[in-house]
Amino acid sequence: MSEDPELKQYTHRTGKTPDPRHLAIALHHANQIQAQKDAEVLILDRILELIELPSSPSADPASPAPTDVSTLKAALVPFQPTDFDNLILERNIEGRCGYALCPREHKKEDSNAKFRLMLGPKGSAGRGREMKIVAREKLEMWCSEQCAERALYLRVQLAEEPVWERRANEGAARQVTLLEEARKLKKATRSIKKAPDAIQPSGATLDSDLSALTLNDKEHTRATGSKQLALERGDTNSAFHENGRVDIRILEKDSSKGAKPVAPSPLPSDKTGGSIEGYIPKGTSDQIKSRKGKARDDDNDHDDVFDTI
Repeated sequence: MSEDPELKQYTHRTGKTPDPRHLAIALHHANQIQAQKDAEVLILDRILELIELPSSPSADPASPAPTDVSTLKAALVPFQPTDFDNLILERNIEGRCGYALCPREHKKEDSNAKFRLMLGPKGSAGRGREMKIVAREKLEMWCSEQCAERALYLRVQLAEEPVWERRANEGAARQVTLLEEARKLKKATRSIKKAPDAIQPSGATLDSDLSALTLNDKEHTRATGSKQLALERGDTNSAFHENGRVDIRILEKDSSKGAKPVAPSPLPSDKTGGSIEGYIPKGTSDQIKSRKGKARDDDNDHDDVFDTI
């Protein structure tokens, strides 16, 4: 590795020449710090440039001028979400809406209240309006909810890593998209999908044909396996059909044919009652009552004897 001429020119105050590896590491970190400073200066210049947007005081944020759009997209390439927040703050200090393509002034709420109750659009299917509690500082960033939505849509597209840590070829990939452009693209995509004369590409047709062949192969393999299993079991008259299903027939029973059911004939032991399939349990309630009656009769007889004595 060839040594840097700047490293050769440097000498320590003691007169000793330092280690070139240490000098190379120090120079690498110094270049990183300088690149970070240059990026911060570039972002600050871009913020000052975006404060002056839009170019016309009567511009419509829903359909901005193409020059303003290109300027905004090019300026937001090195931005992080925190840099975008600084841009909103600087525009609010100037009395402008936080959205860079809006020429109107931002809202000015009552300073005594810290929060506001916001009512959203009326819901469909009988649902009521959505209510949100928003901090006053959040409301004062924008002129309307539409501009807040446009600005936040740009913010979520910004890269989290700082610009000095990105690769050199990531600049074109970091181009942001406006909310109106995204909505137009989505609408055009839906119209293409709903077109009646839309022709399915050949690749998709080939994929569908291959999937159909795969399903047919699975069904054939399943039927073959069922037949093989029946042969292994010794079932020559297999009930399986070619499609692998069992041949089952359900028939309704004809009640008009055959002998009519006859009630069972009573047994001699059933005349007394209290038997369970011919078995007469002992100690039934009737037997207990009869025993108690006999005991009472015996007591009465003893009383009669004592009275006679």
